[in-house]
Amino acid sequence: MLADIIPSVMNMLLERYADVIIRRALRLREGDVLSINTEEENADLATLIARKAKEITGNGSYIQNIENGKVTETTEAATDFPIEKKPTVLLYLPVYKEYEETEEGKLYSAPEIQKYRLLSEPLDNSDPVIPFAAAPVPSVLWGKAIDDEEDASLPYSVLTELLALDEDDYLSESDDEDILLYECEELNKKNLTRCRIQDEEGTDISFSFLPGSEFRTTISKLQNGRRFNPTIFASDIFRAIDKNSAEGYFTITRPFMLFGKRISALSCSVSEGRITDFSADERSGKLFELYLMQDQGAGRVSELSIAEENTKASDIDYFALPEWDRMRGVSITIGGPKPESLRTDEARSNANDSLVTLSLPIGSDTTVITAYDEEGNEYTIAEDGFITEED
Repeated sequence: MLADIIPSVMNMLLERYADVIIRRALRLREGDVLSINTEEENADLATLIARKAKEITGNGSYIQNIENGKVTETTEAATDFPIEKKPTVLLYLPVYKEYEETEEGKLYSAPEIQKYRLLSEPLDNSDPVIPFAAAPVPSVLWGKAIDDEEDASLPYSVLTELLALDEDDYLSESDDEDILLYECEELNKKNLTRCRIQDEEGTDISFSFLPGSEFRTTISKLQNGRRFNPTIFASDIFRAIDKNSAEGYFTITRPFMLFGKRISALSCSVSEGRITDFSADERSGKLFELYLMQDQGAGRVSELSIAEENTKASDIDYFALPEWDRMRGVSITIGGPKPESLRTDEARSNANDSLVTLSLPIGSDTTVITAYDEEGNEYTIAEDGFITEED
């Protein structure tokens, strides 16, 4: 990681981050109109992105200022003339918030859960019709969440390492997205129904995949084939799990965030799909207990997420962003799964329905994932930190 980043370097990295957002994540095209949703403190970055977007699209961008979750003002940026076209691409620049202390025994509302980054997506979410992305913005509070220090340079270091912002070819086309899509396709060809995860760090858990689900990746496609990356960086493949099927135990191998706090140790036992027992230090245990009590589905195992151990994300200890923390290796999700892998109406109706969602990192370079098809044929789909291509 970079150390003691000076303001001029920060500005250069922010310029490059803006390039990555519009060129590698959103993949703007000529004729697009970008709409940027953000709060007042991100106005300078929003204006920078609008200026860079015009170089590609030929159009200005809408900037929508948000206060308390509502749009209070819409302005048109990087244009001398009124924009006569509706947005064709959406970008959200969230402001990292300081987390409030939890209340023991409290059942939180959806807006409160969302503030803690624990809100699940509705299971009936339809496929997107236009590209969109959410891009976290470097700040003192994000730095504090990463390493408990009010250091604004820490997020710049994380972004630099993750997105190669300090390299001359930071915008070069990568094969990573094509590889992820290919691996999804190959896994789906196997028609897998059951799975077992074993790891020397303390995991042995078996489960069935949810009928009507399929392997998907965060890389998204529109019906017209246009590709985009809603999380800026992607390295994961995921699939929904039958909510009543998981049996065994698991131990986390990397830190994760829960109610705004860093959790570094947790072991769980699972029976009939539900967490039945767990061990952790006192503070972590209280927070995990609070999570489990939020609703009936909070403690059910709902999804497998696979990311290889040789990605740029896997080298970073902790992002303090759940959407990136799940991409460091193999994870198990409890609570609501991502709706993208639910291919049929039956799958959506039988998936674990929960207000909350939490991805727990359980993988390492000793993880072995064995899967089985309907005929009982066995496949090793991940081993030695890599997704395998076993026939």
